Amino acid sequence: MHRLRHHIVRALALIALFFASVPAVHANWLTHIVREAGEAGGKAGGHATSHLGPVGKAAAHLKGLTAAPKGALAAHATPEGHWQFANREGQTFTAGTPDELQRVLPALAPDAVAAGETKLSLYLSEDSVFQNRSALDSLPKDADLHLVTEAGAFPVRRQGSKLRAQMKPNLGIELVDQALFDETVTYLSRPLNTSNIRAIALEPGAANFLPSAPKLDSITKLAQVEPLDPVHLARAFRSIRGQTALVTGRVEGGKLYFTPAKGPELSRDVEDLVSAAAQDDVTLIMLKSDTGQQAGGRNWLWQKIEVGGLGEAAKSATYGDFLDALAAKRGGFELTTTRDGPGRIQISALPGSGDVGVVAQATEVLQDTAGHIIGEVATNAVEIHGRDVESQTEQDARLISGIPSAIQIPYLVSLVLGLLSWDRVRGWWNRLWPVVPVHVPRGRGLTFLTRTAREALYVFVFMPMVGLPAFILEVAAQTWATITAPFRWIRRRLFRREV
Repeated sequence: MHRLRHHIVRALALIALFFASVPAVHANWLTHIVREAGEAGGKAGGHATSHLGPVGKAAAHLKGLTAAPKGALAAHATPEGHWQFANREGQTFTAGTPDELQRVLPALAPDAVAAGETKLSLYLSEDSVFQNRSALDSLPKDADLHLVTEAGAFPVRRQGSKLRAQMKPNLGIELVDQALFDETVTYLSRPLNTSNIRAIALEPGAANFLPSAPKLDSITKLAQVEPLDPVHLARAFRSIRGQTALVTGRVEGGKLYFTPAKGPELSRDVEDLVSAAAQDDVTLIMLKSDTGQQAGGRNWLWQKIEVGGLGEAAKSATYGDFLDALAAKRGGFELTTTRDGPGRIQISALPGSGDVGVVAQATEVLQDTAGHIIGEVATNAVEIHGRDVESQTEQDARLISGIPSAIQIPYLVSLVLGLLSWDRVRGWWNRLWPVVPVHVPRGRGLTFLTRTAREALYVFVFMPMVGLPAFILEVAAQTWATITAPFRWIRRRLFRREV
C-alpha cells in the first residue's frame, strides 16, 4: 500500500508541475481563457450580452461606465444599414427608419426619458466607424458619439465627412484606418519608462558615445540631459538598444537643425537618424522647435506628469500623458500614424486647427509640468518612430533580448520538462557520453575542462533537446505504475509463497 501511495503521489506531482509551468510561459492565452470564462460567468447572472456580437461588446463596456448618462446606449451599424442598439441590461432594439430611431430611447431607456433626457448618447462599435461609416448619417446630428475599443471609449466628433476621436484632453486623431488607429491607441497606453529614456543635447565636441545607462546627478541621483557630438548620434544608438532617444531641433527639408550652446546652427539628415534607430531597435522621439535650441541640465522626465487635469500625479505615466502634457500649451495636437518600415510605426503630433484640443481643460499644474518637460524649449510638434504592436508584443515576450520568443519559450519549457525527468534524461546522457573511469590517467586540468564541457552540454543542449519526449515517457511510466499498482499489491498478497 505504501508503494501504491508513492506512485500515485509521484504521478500527480509530475502532472501538477507540468501544468504549473505552462501558465508561466503561456500566460497570455491562458489568462485570456480565464478572463473570458469569468466574464461569461459574470454575465450569466443577468442579461447576457456576449451573444449580441459587436453591439454586445459595446454594451458590456457601457455597463462599467459610471460617468456615462443614464440613457447611454451601445450601438452598432450593420452592413445592411440598420442600427442595433443595446442598453446596460442587454435589451436590444433594431432600427432601420427615422421613425424607428425616434423610438430607441423610450424603448431602451424609459427612465432617462422620464427624467428629461432627449439626446442620444451612443457608444459605437469599431465596425460602425470604420466599416459602415455611411450609416452615421442617419443618426441625429446632436447625438453624443463615443468609439468603444479594447482600451476604452473615446469621444467622437463629426466634422463634415470626417470623424475625429479625442484620445486625451489635448490629443485628437482623425479616424481613417482601423489598424493604424489601434496601433495609436496601443502605443499611447505604453508606460513611459523613464529609466530607458535618454534626453540628448547635441553639442559639437561633446562625448562621442552614450553609455548603456543614463548619467546621474551626483547630488540628486537623477538622470541628466546627456551632451553628445552630433556626428556620432546615429552610431551612439548601438549602445542604447531597446531604449528611447529624445532629441530637440528644427525639422525642415528632411533635416534636423539644431543650435548648440556655442557656434552656428548645424544639421543632420532625419532619414539617417530614423534608419539608425530602426536598425538598432531604438525609439526615436524628435521634439520639433522653431529655434533648435538644445536643452541642458537636469532631466525633466523624472518629474510627475499630471494626467488629463485630474489633479493627481500618475503612478506610471504613459506616452499618451507625455504627448498630452506637451500639447497643453500648443492648443492641442492632431495625431497621424503611418507605417515606418517592417515592425515600425511613425506617430506625428502636429498643432491642430480650430477646436482640436481644449487648453482650458488643462489645469495650471499640467501646463507648468509641460514647461518643465521640454526644459523651457518651446516645442511645436513631436515625431515618434518606434515599434508597432506586433514587434512590441514580441519584445515583451522575450526573456533574453535578441533571441525570438518562438525559440526561447519552447526551449525553457523543454528544459523544465527535462528537469522533471532528470533520472531518465541522465541515464540517456550517460549512455551517450559515458563517464571516464577514474583509473584512466589524465591531468587534473584536462579532467576539469572535460567534465565542465560535458555538464554544460548536458544542461543547456541535451536536456532541452530530449526534455519533452523524456517527460512523456516518464508520465506514461508513472501512470502505468499507478494503474497497475493495485494488481501488483493483490498478486503479492494472494500469491506470495509461504515461508
